[in-house]
Amino acid sequence: MMKHGIACLCALLALVALTACSQNISPKPALPPVGHPEPLPQGRPICSDCHEVPMKDSQKSYAVLDHTATFVKDHRFAAASEAGSCAICHKESFCNECHANYVEVKPSTLHGDRPDRDLPHRGDYLSRHKVDGRLDPASCYRCHGRTNNEKCVTCHRH
Repeated sequence: MMKHGIACLCALLALVALTACSQNISPKPALPPVGHPEPLPQGRPICSDCHEVPMKDSQKSYAVLDHTATFVKDHRFAAASEAGSCAICHKESFCNECHANYVEVKPSTLHGDRPDRDLPHRGDYLSRHKVDGRLDPASCYRCHGRTNNEKCVTCHRH
């Protein structure tokens, strides 16, 4: 009877964990369901080619939404200054998909308003760094060099 209760509890906990994880990964498309009222040309359209008057809500020019050749490299400035402008066309899952799988956002960029933003690691990092180091050792090498680095050797004797 006791083993059955423990098994049921484990199954329930696994179901709760699975449900929680599935909420973070949206199966919905990144663009709003309404889409653009007219068909758009292939590639990245330039909004300001058609939209000459400012946006209703913010009175900003549509040019801030133009995805020019340098936009991908510089979009962090637009996203940081007014994140709502991205939401005009993209769902949050669009940003999360890219930044979780392709291009890491450094904590100093993601949490730009925190006082420790200029530090490469958070206050609890010493207790967490072995997890990050095992998941992605190359992320350590960027700043700390290869294994057996003098910074590592002070604590990690091989």
